[in-house]
Amino acid sequence: MNILFLHGMASSHESATAEFIRKYLPEATVWVPDLSIDPEKAFPQIDRFLAEYQVDLIIGHSLGGFMAQKYRGRKKILLNPSLGMTYMYMFQGDNKYKEGRADGNQIWHVDKRMCDIYKDMERKQYDDLTPEEDALTIGMFGRKDFMTRMAAHWFKQHYSNRIFMPGGHYPPEESIRDYVVPQIRSFLNE
Repeated sequence: MNILFLHGMASSHESATAEFIRKYLPEATVWVPDLSIDPEKAFPQIDRFLAEYQVDLIIGHSLGGFMAQKYRGRKKILLNPSLGMTYMYMFQGDNKYKEGRADGNQIWHVDKRMCDIYKDMERKQYDDLTPEEDALTIGMFGRKDFMTRMAAHWFKQHYSNRIFMPGGHYPPEESIRDYVVPQIRSFLNE
């Protein structure tokens, strides 16, 4: 079982959520590449990874959930996905990663060009959805997630597989163990 985990905006390969998945799903290989915040760099990174490795499931958290949603024809779980990307405008300028990155870079930069790209992607994110695609996509939402609180509502307008779990935007270990990992096992055994 091979899982590609797409971390959130200020995160990295050191994502605690990915570590909890590894802990409670030891039979899986969980890859977590450090992704660029720039969509013109991040999507080619993901594309190269998917071309090089056999990936059974994509899991995306927050911004990673928004990115994962773009991969039509693949099984994916979106954890507290940031489906309303226009919030990126408030992060223009330099920002600090909350976790270490493999390249040692601790600053990520957002400019208007990137914000405009995300805004356009947001407008088109539900284009070409089919019943088959709906069956390949599960959204999992923390009941106390105040960062992406509208995402569960927007998700339900386009997809049918929505699951709520305890916790906020960063799922606690218990939610990963009791909700996410059983869902991964079930989803991959279908």
